[in-house]
Amino acid sequence: MAAMQRQLTQSRVSEEEEVKAAGLVLDFDEIAKRGGLTKEEGLIAKWYGIYGSRQPGSNMARVVIPGGVFTAVQARRIAETARNYAQGRVCVTTRQALQFHGLKVADLPRMLRDLALDGASTFHGCGDVTRTVTACPCAETCPHRRLDVRPFARETARALTAMRDLDNLPRKYKITFSGCEGACAQPWMNCAGVMAVKVNLGGATRAGFKVVIGGGMGWKAFVAQPLFTFVPPEQITAVCRAVGLLFRDHGDRFNRAKSRLKFVVDRLGVGPCRELVLDYLRQEQVTPDGLRWDELPEADGPVPERPLTDSQLAGWPDGGGVVRVRIPKGELDEGQLRRLAELSEMYGDQRLYSTNRQNLELHGVAPDKMGEARAEVERLGFPTDGVSGLRDMVCCVGTVYCPKAVASTRTLFDLLEPVVGAAKYRAIEEMAALHLTGCPNSCSPYRVADIGFRGLRIRAEEGSVEGFEVLIGGDQQTHGQKLGEFRTADCPEVVAAVLDVFMDVRRDNETLHACVKRVGVEPFSEAVFA
Repeated sequence: MAAMQRQLTQSRVSEEEEVKAAGLVLDFDEIAKRGGLTKEEGLIAKWYGIYGSRQPGSNMARVVIPGGVFTAVQARRIAETARNYAQGRVCVTTRQALQFHGLKVADLPRMLRDLALDGASTFHGCGDVTRTVTACPCAETCPHRRLDVRPFARETARALTAMRDLDNLPRKYKITFSGCEGACAQPWMNCAGVMAVKVNLGGATRAGFKVVIGGGMGWKAFVAQPLFTFVPPEQITAVCRAVGLLFRDHGDRFNRAKSRLKFVVDRLGVGPCRELVLDYLRQEQVTPDGLRWDELPEADGPVPERPLTDSQLAGWPDGGGVVRVRIPKGELDEGQLRRLAELSEMYGDQRLYSTNRQNLELHGVAPDKMGEARAEVERLGFPTDGVSGLRDMVCCVGTVYCPKAVASTRTLFDLLEPVVGAAKYRAIEEMAALHLTGCPNSCSPYRVADIGFRGLRIRAEEGSVEGFEVLIGGDQQTHGQKLGEFRTADCPEVVAAVLDVFMDVRRDNETLHACVKRVGVEPFSEAVFA
């Protein structure tokens, strides 16, 4: 009798992949009438920017802001939508999007239609898709820019969002554009990081893009690896699409914990990934002849380590025409957003600009109106200084809204404010930045900060208490080193000890990251645990 052998003709896939394969279209009118989302609908709702919240029956919606810019008209619409459906609150995210919280299922269809009246959308705000494409907040005005990257970011967002063959990726695909290798848009921690460069080619200076892929935070962090040292500007959207196709076809669709593009690059190697990207380009009749991956030194001048600190901004011609709106905890109310829209029309270019530090900005402000515009912003309760420095702490929503958070980042924020705002630390104001995240997903990327906090539970005599793992000395390419795990209440004392040591041992113009790299963690650890 012949032995029977089972033939496997299909790769194993996760339950989520089976749900996605059944279809990505939802009827929110029917869902609203029914009064709730099924488990499967809850998964697919992410494609429309809708995500379940910590509170039962409550939802989050993420408004995509391609390139980090939206009009005053859209800002008013978003403010009105927040007033009608989201308790009048709006959050700015670390990827330049805006979020509503506390949404009821019955309101979702009206909320989506209201946003669309002025061209705002939550489509692809979440889900296994190309997420909102981010860009340097000062893309048009920074004196260090090699190119204005904002139009390229917006076009890449428009094109890839419209491509139905990229609707079902193994996980989210994050792209960011930086105007120079100062990397203010955080290219080294994204799936695809695009940096404008100027290089010497054929005896002439040419502007184009350097592309790195495979970066990411989460439970296992990776630094992106160089894919191309030069991409002609007209080919950058096609290259981003080809990277998306690489991800679509080679990502893990069974183990979602290892399905991000960073694992594809780590598993295959960046060289084989490059060959696959080149193959995809050829298949789509895009000539790869202008792409380079050999070493190409920059043809332009050096870039400061932190181009967007206040002192750097103040040194730009006419101040760059930028009024910065530092938003504590990244949350504002609808009245404040509406007033900022008015201020953008009174003083600026009728637009608002979002940043990856959860702030907003007014651009195009005349030099003789800067003081007046700043005063109007400060009347709303928002500082206009201290951006990208100690006082500009980046903070995810934590346990206030997020179902995955295990610690209250906002409680920690309040505890740390008196420390980072202390007058004695003004000398190092721009030399250290803090990021606070409530869980390993790292929505506030704690590993790349001078001082980073990740929420966890700490064992106590009875049960456990909220606390944070603390890393110090991080940046995008050298992640922070662990200092220890501390109860939330002890974190202010820890930060003060770290900053005091930094004040004592630093060299002139040295950042905390550079200081830790030079002297190690030991002096800081000794002070904290003394």
